[in-house]
Amino acid sequence: MAAQKRIRHGGSRFGDAPPGTEVQRRRRVWARCLSAMMAVVMITTAAVWIGTEAAKNPVEVGSGDVKVTTTALNPVDYPGARALLYGAQVRPRPVQPNAFDVFKDFPETSTDGFMSDFKDPAIHVGRYGDLRAKRTIALAGGSHAEMWITALNTLGKRHGFKVTTYLKMGCPLSADPNPTVVGKPYPQCADWNRRVWARIIKDKPDVVFTTSTRPRDRATGDWTPPDYVQVYDKFLRAGIQVVGVRDSPWPKYPNGRTLDTPICLQKGGNAQTCGTPRARVLSPTDPAAPMAKARRNFHQIDLTRGICTATFCPAIVGNIIVYKDWHHLSASYIRSLTDELGNRMGPALRWWSVR
Repeated sequence: MAAQKRIRHGGSRFGDAPPGTEVQRRRRVWARCLSAMMAVVMITTAAVWIGTEAAKNPVEVGSGDVKVTTTALNPVDYPGARALLYGAQVRPRPVQPNAFDVFKDFPETSTDGFMSDFKDPAIHVGRYGDLRAKRTIALAGGSHAEMWITALNTLGKRHGFKVTTYLKMGCPLSADPNPTVVGKPYPQCADWNRRVWARIIKDKPDVVFTTSTRPRDRATGDWTPPDYVQVYDKFLRAGIQVVGVRDSPWPKYPNGRTLDTPICLQKGGNAQTCGTPRARVLSPTDPAAPMAKARRNFHQIDLTRGICTATFCPAIVGNIIVYKDWHHLSASYIRSLTDELGNRMGPALRWWSVR
């Protein structure tokens, strides 16, 4: 498969920003100019919330001259989300991927060429998981849906289902007739959405997997836009189940400005100072819960307990940097959420049981 150009995802109304943004330029400057040593935190399960006492003890974050194969991180040394979800022990280790390289920790659909960029109107269908399986899950939407291919690919091979992908930058599944990106009209997203709904319904997967929430643009917390629900209902009427995963929190400073986790860490920050209070970025409960109760075949999944404590969302958890940029989870961190996603999704779909 021809590899797609590695275009870094940024923030917008629909979750991405075009290449060449100021944030990207700043990242390249910092990556060239800063040393490979910085202050970080060792996450400990004994803390009331991750990133208080441990944040006072800076340690090595990772060396730029060490090639990290993040697909093979030892879960004993790098538990990631397992530290929050299951209380896994966190040993003193340099965090990975290091803060200078984490922006390259892409989901496989990006590097395989199955993510349509901002100017590409085509629908590029990727195929992952168990390619011979009879059951199919369609992963569809923008880059915040795309993040989950890393987990779904593994789960598909483990539990016998195929994953097909329908993805476009900055374009979640939505019936909004006038979408925008970075405050500018994005009519191609509306057109792509209309064509992709029809394509998915024609392809007739068993399940559509997508995001069910997004952050509020000018307020704290997250919500489920009504134009998202209209699309879910199209699939449900066609006899296709929907799995809606709550979007991951988008880190923010107290003034509401976007917090770019890797750059914050490069400047000497740590899990606490580069983290975000949970109440700033997440509502008290999953906003998709009421919708799920009213729709038998809509399955709501909230994995934010594997990203945040009850009060705080650290920048580093279980020796893994949580974000690859200002709001996308690193592929390494998604891998550490794979088992929990399987624990929730299997029983919801009644496809496999959980011990």
